[in-house]
Amino acid sequence: MSRRWAAGYFQAAYTFSRSLDATSTGNTAFNTAFNNESTLADSYGPSDFDRTHRLVVSYRYDLPIFKGETGAKGLLLSNWAVSGITIFQSGEPFSVLDSGAGTAFLGAGFTPGTLTGSLAPGSTLASALSTGSIGSRVTNGYLNPNAFVQASALELYPAQCQLDSNFCTTGFGNLARNSFRGPGQQNWDFSLIKNFKLTERQNLRFTTDFFNMWNHANFGNPTVTDVETIGPNSPFGKITSTVGTPRLIQFSLRYSF
Repeated sequence: MSRRWAAGYFQAAYTFSRSLDATSTGNTAFNTAFNNESTLADSYGPSDFDRTHRLVVSYRYDLPIFKGETGAKGLLLSNWAVSGITIFQSGEPFSVLDSGAGTAFLGAGFTPGTLTGSLAPGSTLASALSTGSIGSRVTNGYLNPNAFVQASALELYPAQCQLDSNFCTTGFGNLARNSFRGPGQQNWDFSLIKNFKLTERQNLRFTTDFFNMWNHANFGNPTVTDVETIGPNSPFGKITSTVGTPRLIQFSLRYSF
């Protein structure tokens, strides 16, 4: 959507999208497929860069206040303008892993980053996420640890397993790659502009730019998503980092002739 007029413009773009792939790194060779290496069934899912919703609004407006004033009053109070860009978007996908899964088929720890976790019986993708405000979810955990279990044991060598834990093996998890999505993000950039007309061909422009004007914190995905780490005081499913920058203010002066 676009609207222009003599004093400025307003533009808005909304994107609803879905990008699916088996790997966003461009490599589907051995050691990159999730879970069972002989099939890409668990690898196929949302792309690492997928954003379901994205709204971008940009604008500029020349303020009409004190227009036509002369002298010191006109010099200081006229020819002001505002502009900005605002973005709202969905979070990025991420996977819940189980580094102890698949030992019946792969060596223990062989591909820890491509072995997914499992939902506990009766749990769903929705119940695996915590609820409440983003502030409480950052404090208490973005994922519900009770909704996950470690890989189930496969009794390939039951007698030997009783004597030697090296013979105890596990299957694959029941979750696919990028089954979950992190918190949404927003950013507000704003500029306050003052124009000085010096002569017919000479102009001076002073600009104050505010990047992330409201100093809004955008949170990243949970740092630890390996179900093997679940336990008392565990970092599993907790968000410990932010993305983007804190509020930055920039001043600039431009002389044109």
